[in-house]
Order: sequence, then structure tokens, then C-alpha cells
Amino acid sequence: MRKTRREAPFRGISNAGDQIVKRITATGVTLATGAGTVIPITTVGTGSASTYNPQGQGVEFASFAARYQQYRVRAIRVTGKAVQPIQTATITHSDLFRGDYIGAAAPATSPQVFSDERVKTCATAKDFVDVVTWKRNPNAKLWNPVTAAVPAANSFSWVCASPSAPPLTTATTYYAVTVEWEVEFRGSQ
Repeated sequence: MRKTRREAPFRGISNAGDQIVKRITATGVTLATGAGTVIPITTVGTGSASTYNPQGQGVEFASFAARYQQYRVRAIRVTGKAVQPIQTATITHSDLFRGDYIGAAAPATSPQVFSDERVKTCATAKDFVDVVTWKRNPNAKLWNPVTAAVPAANSFSWVCASPSAPPLTTATTYYAVTVEWEVEFRGSQ
């Protein structure tokens, strides 16, 4: 007896173009000391609790949100270019602690950033490039409506801060930063 091949449902209907991966960017981001002598806790993430997120600061997000129904963020790349690469009599340097976390509970102090097992450090006179992905938070793979922020349980973020000692120069920009979110959209409308 001959076996017949069962046809897949909707065979021949293509959903190509229904799901895309785009790079959403933010420029004009800086890491600066402001009125204090530290670079404060700064977060770049997927949810609204972050200092920078794709819905709020992503230049291209609104355009894709108008064309698709759902999204999820797969990765974040943060690139810092040192604006003050040389220590002078008026510019002092220290360390910059950089790490990642999941959920909405960002570290509240630079020692908390530094205590993470995946933390990286560099001198504030040096450039850096960091990439964080959804690997630490399986919930980040869940889809979210483009009209809503990513729920805290589904979010992941990059974080940085400088320690209080040695102190940095007050009211000084130390980094020009670019942010790239790798965002997947689906459900074209």
C-alpha cells in the first residue's frame, strides 16, 4: 500500500515579510557627571524602567510600530566613545563599571553594578563596546504589542556607573554613546 504525503496547511501561502528584524538606534546619548563627581546609574534596556528604551528613544521605532502589531528585543549594543581621552590638570579619570541585569530592578549603586559576576570595567578615558542579549531572560522572547512597553518580567538591560573614588570632574561629558537595539517585528498591518 502506498503512503500519501500529507500537505501542510496553507501550503503555497507565504508569510514572508510578516516578520522582520530591524536595527533601532539612538544617538546623542552621553555619559556625564552633571553636578556630581560620578557618572550616575544609567540603563539601556527593553522596558520603560530603563533610562533609554527602543520605544522612547529609538529613532525608527514609531515607523515600524505603525506597520507591525508585535515586537521583541533580541539584543542591545552600547558603544561609548571617550570624549576626554587624556587626563589633564582639569579632567580626572576613574573606572566605569558596565554590566547587565534582567527585570526592572536595576542596581541602585555603583558597588551593586560592580558586584555582578558579568561586570566589565574600563578607564573612563577608554572606548567600549558592550552587547547584551535576551539569553539571561527567557521571558524576553515573548512578543509584546507595539502599543505597550515591554513588561518588567520580560525585560533585560545594560547598566553602567562610575565609583565615587577617585572622583571624576564635575559637570563633564565623558562619553558620546550610540545605542542599537536588534528588534524583531511581526504581524504586518
